[in-house]
Amino acid sequence: MNKIPFENGQKTQEAFVTIEEKNYPVTPAKYSGKVPLSGPNLMKLQNNIENSVEEYIYNLVLNSNIDLGGEITLPFKYKVGANVLQVYYMGQLLLLSSDDAGTDGHYRELGEVDSISNKIKLTSDWSAETGEYFKFVVKGVYENETA
Repeated sequence: MNKIPFENGQKTQEAFVTIEEKNYPVTPAKYSGKVPLSGPNLMKLQNNIENSVEEYIYNLVLNSNIDLGGEITLPFKYKVGANVLQVYYMGQLLLLSSDDAGTDGHYRELGEVDSISNKIKLTSDWSAETGEYFKFVVKGVYENETA
């Protein structure tokens, strides 16, 4: 999750109302207690959301070879482009690629951004063999959404 740095704003002028092109001062409402939408409260909320997302681990042992650039059907669903998926191959973290050639990574997420998918695609420069294994870490549950 990309965090947004929240901070309280600064008052730059007093409140007023304009009637027939003349400004009249007004007394703003008064509050007691903490105002929930203050910068520090929004930062706390943002941190709590990130810390409350559960991670799930899935393991997959291949029962057939996967060719160069081949697809893998995952034993779970995830949200494409939401940075919720980590893929490990034989214990090594794989990098998400922005192209099929794999010039900047090892696999691609399949589907439109923000859609739900259960597939990834190896980049075209490597393959995997029967008996090799993957570990997947996914943040959140997407089982009730369609792939």
